[in-house]
Amino acid sequence: MSSVKRACGWVIPGVIVFLMDRLFKYLFVHADMIVIPGVVALRGARNTGMAMGMFQGNAIGILIVSCILIVGCIFCLRKFRIGGLGIVSISMILGGAAGNAIDRALYGYVIDMIELLFVDFYIFNIADVGVVCGAILCGISLLFRPQDWSNK
Repeated sequence: MSSVKRACGWVIPGVIVFLMDRLFKYLFVHADMIVIPGVVALRGARNTGMAMGMFQGNAIGILIVSCILIVGCIFCLRKFRIGGLGIVSISMILGGAAGNAIDRALYGYVIDMIELLFVDFYIFNIADVGVVCGAILCGISLLFRPQDWSNK
C-alpha cells in the first residue's frame, strides 16, 4: 500500500471524529433541548473531570494523561504496521483525544452535550464516543485480526 493511501486511511476517521466534535461543541455549548423524548437530549455542560466524572477539577493532570494517550497512539503507528480495523481504531482514539485535549488546554474543562435520558449516565461528547468506539474496535482488532498488527 502506498504511503499516501496509508496516511489517508488512518487520518480520515480521526479527522472526522475531531471535526464532528468541534462542530457539536460549537453548536451545542449552550443547548438545552430534548432531541428524542425519553432517549436523548442535548445539554451543554462543562466537565472538569474525565471519564464518568473521575478526577474532577484536575485539568492539568487530565491534559497530561490525554497527551500520553496521543503519544502512545503515535508510538503504535510508528512501531507497528497497522492495517484494517486497527488503523481506524487508533485514528478514532487520536481524533477524540485531540478534541478533548484542545478543550482542556483552552478552557480548563471539556464541553459535553449528549445526555441519554433512558439511563442515569454522565453527559458526554463526540470526542468521548470516538475514544470509546476506537478502544472497542482496537480490542476487537487485536483479538480477532492480529494480522492487522505486525512489526515494521
